[in-house]
Amino acid sequence: MVRDRASPGQRDGYHLLGLAILEGLRWGGLRGMTFTLPTFYPGSMDIFGVFVDNQRLIIVGTGIAVFVFLYLFTHYTKVGLALRGIAQDERAAMMLGINSDMTAVVSLAMGSALAGFAGIVLLPLGNIVVEAGYNVLIFAIAVCVIGGLGSWGGTILASFIIGFAQILTEAFISTHYQMVVALLAIILTLLLRPSGIFGRQKELEERV
Repeated sequence: MVRDRASPGQRDGYHLLGLAILEGLRWGGLRGMTFTLPTFYPGSMDIFGVFVDNQRLIIVGTGIAVFVFLYLFTHYTKVGLALRGIAQDERAAMMLGINSDMTAVVSLAMGSALAGFAGIVLLPLGNIVVEAGYNVLIFAIAVCVIGGLGSWGGTILASFIIGFAQILTEAFISTHYQMVVALLAIILTLLLRPSGIFGRQKELEERV
């Protein structure tokens, strides 16, 4: 990812602006169980004796397609290679003629587009509420921390770990503790292995 150049004061301002927008939407009626999105393809499918919603299968297929697209984009296109170069060493990439500001714009645009696309695919599973983004954000942070930043394999493995942890929590404890389990996973990972399962950035920095 491209380095964030915003100062702490600017980031606080962005957070306050985001909260103001959320509260404005809440005041306008976007709360509770008011809005829902229909599923793309209703029904379910029997997989080894377990019935899985077609919408969830669509999400899995879409996730695999996006993963393949991002891998090909970042490894076989000039813009993708520029993004990787900026992420690894911004000064060296700029010395090679890569426009840092342009890659920052591209990174922000792609991240925003993928976030919106993910919302469209995921929201048919439940109700549209103002706080829906917070839950998704926490689980996304948990996946990044557990898997390790910059590791594709770690991201996939961490996604399965968080998913199974949610299922086991719902089955044996309660659905209200799913978020607690995700936060505990983040804390334990930061305490035991700060670089994540497959993350090597911190280890390399310590060696240097």
